[in-house]
Amino acid sequence: MKNIEWFKRNMSPNLKGYELIYKSFEEEGDFGFLSRVEFNSEVFAGTVDFWSSGWLDVFVWSNEVRDVILNVMLEPQEEMEKDDLFKRLEKMLIAKV
Repeated sequence: MKNIEWFKRNMSPNLKGYELIYKSFEEEGDFGFLSRVEFNSEVFAGTVDFWSSGWLDVFVWSNEVRDVILNVMLEPQEEMEKDDLFKRLEKMLIAKV
């Protein structure tokens, strides 16, 4: 299962030029406990939300076009889609640093 520790090991090292902020929220929400990665650069800003129940939410804002360019929420069982989403996210963020 993808989680914030997976992100730190597999994605963070490739995100040169980004400010990365890691947060965990103590109160349980509708999808369990939330761990969040916030990323920010001159080009992109966004969040990756990892819920303890396995839900995943990825949001990316383009500072260049001033609009949302990615906003996806995936269910716990959508593991292949999560893999594809992280590949897409990494490619997008690295290409525009």
